[in-house]
Amino acid sequence: MIIELESSEMTPELMKDLEKKGLIIRLCPGNHSTDPGRNESKSAVIYASDAKYGPHKLIVATINALEPYPNFGTHEDNEEFILVGDPAAKPIHLIVALNKKDVLEEKIQNHTLCAGDFVALRIKYNDPEVSFFTMLKDVPHGEVTIDGPGKPGSFYVTEPRDLVILSTDFRDYQVTVKSQN
Repeated sequence: MIIELESSEMTPELMKDLEKKGLIIRLCPGNHSTDPGRNESKSAVIYASDAKYGPHKLIVATINALEPYPNFGTHEDNEEFILVGDPAAKPIHLIVALNKKDVLEEKIQNHTLCAGDFVALRIKYNDPEVSFFTMLKDVPHGEVTIDGPGKPGSFYVTEPRDLVILSTDFRDYQVTVKSQN
């Protein structure tokens, strides 16, 4: 079964919706602040990684995959997407399941998975309103690009050092993003 996803622009409204659904934490102007008094500075923890996954690391992800497998999956802890990159590079789509891992796996098992279970975000680089966010643990996701010439796009990710991808077994399903002609 082929599930073909529409490409969605990364807009502040769409990213806010993903945050309301408990899938990401937006890292953007005005989303987090503290209330320091006069002549005072304050900080606040947004979240802290579980020590069992090790300290944080910074990686670069360069995407030239045309299918999301086998790198579509989840992590057992959070990770930050820092979409600083070259807008002239080949486009990247970040496919995000709109339910956590357990619900997605149940839909695959019950043969009820559909395009409405995903959003295919066309990555937007260097935008303080949408390009920086935390993907929360157990949210299935993966990246793809288009076939053809051009320089593959890259972005940064911070995550716990020992975090691994728990690949999603789509069984008979094939998830794709509609080509942009």
